[in-house]
Amino acid sequence: MKGVFVQTFGCQMNASDSDRMKALLAPLGYLAVERPEDAELVLINTCSIREKAEQKMNAVANDLKRLKERRPELVLGVTGCVAQQEKEAIRRELPFVDIVLGPDNIDELPWALEQVLRPNSEAYVKTEFDREARVWSTRTELLNPGVSAFVSVMKGCDHFCSYCIVPHVRGREKSRPIQDVINDVKLLVAQGVKEVTFLGQNINTFGKRAGESLHELFYRAHDIEGLERIRFTTSHPGDLKDELIRCFQELPKLCSYFHLPVQSGSDRILKTMRRFYSIDQYRERVSALRQARRDIAFSTDFIVGFPGETEEDFLQTLALAKEIRYDNVYAFLYSPRPGTSAAEREDLTPASVKLERLSRLQKLSHQESCALHAAEVGQIREILIEGPSKKDPSRLTGRTSQNVPCHVDPEDSRGLGRGDLVEVLILDSALTHLSGRLATQASKAEVQSETR
Repeated sequence: MKGVFVQTFGCQMNASDSDRMKALLAPLGYLAVERPEDAELVLINTCSIREKAEQKMNAVANDLKRLKERRPELVLGVTGCVAQQEKEAIRRELPFVDIVLGPDNIDELPWALEQVLRPNSEAYVKTEFDREARVWSTRTELLNPGVSAFVSVMKGCDHFCSYCIVPHVRGREKSRPIQDVINDVKLLVAQGVKEVTFLGQNINTFGKRAGESLHELFYRAHDIEGLERIRFTTSHPGDLKDELIRCFQELPKLCSYFHLPVQSGSDRILKTMRRFYSIDQYRERVSALRQARRDIAFSTDFIVGFPGETEEDFLQTLALAKEIRYDNVYAFLYSPRPGTSAAEREDLTPASVKLERLSRLQKLSHQESCALHAAEVGQIREILIEGPSKKDPSRLTGRTSQNVPCHVDPEDSRGLGRGDLVEVLILDSALTHLSGRLATQASKAEVQSETR
């Protein structure tokens, strides 16, 4: 066996792509290892959506350069969005890289590896978008999946938001046939998977060009015996239809969690971002979801310091965050991306002002998360056990339907294992997690009495 080390940056789609690469390499005798020093092949799966991920990739590349100097036989590859966007720069500035593959070319990894391992070979560079007409043909291949698995159902995006590089590095929107996805999920369930997360850059428009839909996929997946939970991400508020909201009324396996990126609380900024919805429309969708599922939790994305953002615009963002009460907020400073229209706009706001705004938003979001989690104390929540806690292996950890990690008291952990669905009485809370013990008949009766 040979070792492969995969360093993943960015979103869940990138994590899913990394899992695919490991599965593609397994028949060639490559086993995933924890350190690049133990590998014969090192792959950096990159992200150009978030600046920090791109910066981290550059730092890792410098480390790998030194590793390559010590071990010239080591094969190095750069994959993902940065590879798609910056292939010329990678070849120029990182000449020690052997393989450069864009997101649409991951399936060529075994062929690329074979080519670069030949004597006197040159680097293998492939960053072409596939030419299939709006249909994505692929399979979900995972090695030893856990109880929860990512399943990519579509890729690319047809919305050219002024700040977003996704259409440039992931291509135009393409969906997989529902039957192909269902076949994948059934195979995963047979391997012990209890929860799937369907992935897409704008998953709300899944299947629209083939007469299929996301809500149809959910109903089909819901009927799969052995599948306990369904999650999905990421959604565009302007494409959120009533049929999808109705799923939260009718499908118990659909988790009570919705990641709904709003980006800004200002209609004026949303217009310059080319986000085709208003804040009032966003509020209406959130309200409809809460009517469909009373205990639903929300998370969102905010971009702080977008070109032209005023203090008044930012105050509207703060007001929206306080009104919606998100369980989790992913807030980022605006970072221009080459090829996007926003990158060409004049930006007069000082960096110090942007950082101060980001700090205020993060402080508010942390306060709301702590308050929401504190309100869980004394409640009974069902969690899916995923395994031992990373910080305290004596405790088992799972997530609630609302996607909050929850640790189980060590006294209750005996006899439990991965994949178990258990009810937990929440005893303590923190910014990022909950803690509790297994609920007994007495504690259930007590909670039911208090809620009457």
